[in-house]
Order: sequence, then structure tokens, then C-alpha cells
Amino acid sequence: MFDAQAAGATEQQLQAIAAEGLQEIYFKDRGRRAADLEVEFTDIDYIELDF
Repeated sequence: MFDAQAAGATEQQLQAIAAEGLQEIYFKDRGRRAADLEVEFTDIDYIELDF
């Protein structure tokens, strides 16, 4: 995500990257569940993440 941001990714592209990351790690549990689930960020005003 940081590489994409540094390369000039749009806000929409960054949201898609974040949604995919949450989808894979949190909801799909790295492929162990919810195989057909797709996550989208919509109408996000603010999100705070710690790394």
C-alpha cells in the first residue's frame, strides 16, 4: 500500500488495496474461510490503522 501511494496511486486504488488486505487477512483468515467473500470500502470518511 505504501509503495502504491509513493507511486502515485489514487485514493480509490488505495482503498481497493486496503479492502483486499482486510479481506484476505481478517475475513478470509488467509484462505481458511469465506472463500467467496469480497470486501469493499465504501463511503469511508476516516480510518486509523496502526502498523
